[in-house]
Amino acid sequence: MFDDRKKWYQIYTQPNAEKHLNRKLEALELTSYLPLRRLTKQWSDRVKAVEEPAFKSYLFAKLLTEEMRLVERLSEFGFFVAYESGGNSRHKVFPRITDQDIEQIEAVLQAFPEALMYEDRCFKKSAQVVIREGSLKGYRGALLADATDNKVALALQGLSRSLVITIPVELLDLDPQAQP
Repeated sequence: MFDDRKKWYQIYTQPNAEKHLNRKLEALELTSYLPLRRLTKQWSDRVKAVEEPAFKSYLFAKLLTEEMRLVERLSEFGFFVAYESGGNSRHKVFPRITDQDIEQIEAVLQAFPEALMYEDRCFKKSAQVVIREGSLKGYRGALLADATDNKVALALQGLSRSLVITIPVELLDLDPQAQP
């Protein structure tokens, strides 16, 4: 499905430019993925189904190193997400994003099109669970409980982000592989 010589990069876009940048990358025949979630929005005179980016100001592109320079020249481009290595601001490390990470995002948004994305530090995780049934069977996450319902945060490896979905607790088991 994907070219193994290329690596996935997380791109931070200019404000509200995710769809525009994605179209430009596709026009350049570069592999990109813009996770979209479907929402129903209500205005005073109508209700409409819309698609909006699941990760505000982010999209993913699978690129060769030389293709990165081409992407950097696009007006909608902000920067490639990278982290300092060992406190050295000159040496940047890109998050390790795998084809499986992209496929996991696609699977979650397919099964739960209204999933919300949060930075991992935005919530306190509790019991580690595994989804027992359904299209996400076998996926692991942390159970988030609040006063109204139960939600599961599915951590996205390497991105310090989680997709949060509402799922009936009857479909969850405690994760036997979780560390105590």
